[in-house]
Amino acid sequence: MKSRIMKSARMLKGLSQHGLAERVGCSEAAISRIETGRATPEQDLKERIAQELEIKTWEVGL
Repeated sequence: MKSRIMKSARMLKGLSQHGLAERVGCSEAAISRIETGRATPEQDLKERIAQELEIKTWEVGL
């Protein structure tokens, strides 16, 4: 599941959901929904998350 890749990458970077949210300009709740597979981020947010976590955009979200 792609959301596990994102969560693992976030944790390897030592970031909390709150910390990642601040860095990419969204809410902590949005990060939580993406990581649990309850939401798919818009392309621009997906790109910011991927860049921050140093992963591919296809590894972000569902």
